[in-house]
Amino acid sequence: MTESRPSLTGEELYTALRRDMIDSRVQGGTVLQEEEIGRRYGVSRTPVREALQRLHQDKLIGRKGRFYVVASPSHDSIRQIYEFREAIETASVALCCERADEALIETMQACLDEQGEAGHAKQFYEFERLDTQFHVLIAQGAQNELLRRQLEISYDQIWFSRVGNLVSLPEYSVEETLAGHQRILDAIRRRDPGVARAEMYTHLRSAILLSARSRPQGRTPAAPRTPRKKKPAPTP
Repeated sequence: MTESRPSLTGEELYTALRRDMIDSRVQGGTVLQEEEIGRRYGVSRTPVREALQRLHQDKLIGRKGRFYVVASPSHDSIRQIYEFREAIETASVALCCERADEALIETMQACLDEQGEAGHAKQFYEFERLDTQFHVLIAQGAQNELLRRQLEISYDQIWFSRVGNLVSLPEYSVEETLAGHQRILDAIRRRDPGVARAEMYTHLRSAILLSARSRPQGRTPAAPRTPRKKKPAPTP
């Protein structure tokens, strides 16, 4: 007798869909079909609708007519969050150079090694989770509770929005992200706040530039045309 697979709740399906969307690097504009999702996960229409509604609330997906579609990262949203992070994290990494103990630095290296393994295994959901953990460990090393809390708030915005899923963009490079993290960590290990600040700035700024390059027809929208002035009507 074949053992039936337990049905997922809407919350469980939400978690599974989110993970699978990130792992598969599903690109913006992809249509999500309720029936196809139900067949793939072996669930009825009710949990599918609950999961899609939750994903829509988190701005991971949008609506296009009757269908849900995977949302594309908003360049303006990415720019605003990452500009905020530039201010917070460049200060945080400089303090981390001065205050982090060797045990925490080794924890950062272990986190980065795990992130590399996740990236090479194409486990992008885990890759992004470890990306967050790496940056939070730097804030922890700064030993400044206010900075750490502000960074965690910004990561809440990133993790629970499509802004966080830059990995879905075709131009995204796992290797460049890992190399940037390693350069930051090497500067921390050398206790060099100037280089650490510069590496962190470059690392975060690259996300903004990546978003700008990935825009459809990739460029700045054309300026609106100036309306023509109407010719005066001839005098009778």
